[in-house]
Amino acid sequence: MHLAVFKTNYLGDNVVFLPVVQTLRARYPDWRITLITAPAVAPLYAADIAVADLLTVEPETLKRMWHHPAAFGGWWSELRRRKIDASLVSYDQSSVAHALAWLAGGCPRVGGAELRIRLQGTLTQDVSRSKEWSIARWNWEIARTLVAALGKSDWPAEPSVPDLSHLLAGASVVPQHVVIHAGSKWEYTRWPQERFIELAGRLARDHEVWWIYAPELPPCAVPARVRLVESQDLGTLVRLLAGAALFVGNNSGPMHIANALGVPLVVISGPTDFAWDPAWHDGRATVLRTAGLACLPCDKVPFAAGRCQNAAEPLACMKRWSVSAVEAACRNALDRVVGA
Repeated sequence: MHLAVFKTNYLGDNVVFLPVVQTLRARYPDWRITLITAPAVAPLYAADIAVADLLTVEPETLKRMWHHPAAFGGWWSELRRRKIDASLVSYDQSSVAHALAWLAGGCPRVGGAELRIRLQGTLTQDVSRSKEWSIARWNWEIARTLVAALGKSDWPAEPSVPDLSHLLAGASVVPQHVVIHAGSKWEYTRWPQERFIELAGRLARDHEVWWIYAPELPPCAVPARVRLVESQDLGTLVRLLAGAALFVGNNSGPMHIANALGVPLVVISGPTDFAWDPAWHDGRATVLRTAGLACLPCDKVPFAAGRCQNAAEPLACMKRWSVSAVEAACRNALDRVVGA
């Protein structure tokens, strides 16, 4: 069996998808798996996918490949050469990914249902998301449908927690500091950076606080007692987060890594759909979400709005959270860590 898996997008999406690939490898070790993903997140899969079977392409490059026939033809040729038997196309993949899965020739081809893509009808089976499912659960059920179509009935009932041990590189991890990560992919999903800075200064009065540089944010000066650190690569980021007694940030890729590692969280969630709430380690996450806003969540699965939808009070879901309120949530979470 040679399975093609299409998962070309960003960090958080891949963290919550990782259990699918890890379980496929553990359950069916004789299967060959070709994974098409983004270069920045490829290290997530390095322990489970052979180097020769880890094909990378930038998400935007793949989406726009319709305009570059030679590049599209090269990918088509490569997948045909690999003699793909079946394909799993994650729910959030582009029309180009669906086209490549179809042209690769394998069957079944399983993915998410009700997608707004140009190329409809190329999947042999699609899986609708139940309203109560997290994204991690939707990924899990898509995989269950695929393996059932291949004659397997041993897919576990519940999604497993992502195993990131291969990225810890044998590091001795002792949770001791508060980690603040003020970034996220979209500007409208970020609590104001200046409030994170003030929060860092307050927490640094009696805790060790590390500020992880986020390249999507403008440069800033952090309080003198706060340690500014950079994550040069994914492995460094994982090790930084693994040593946290508390993670504070937006709903973001680093938040999902911290959640997978079991780090206690305080998350200012804002417009993000509830399906993206922390998926593992119940009881270790405090999700701050503004009550009573009719516009929430403005991000709908599987498509983000891309901008604030509240014309009357822009970014109300983020800006209504004061520094004092978030500080109180952080201190409550730290008290639980100390008392555990």
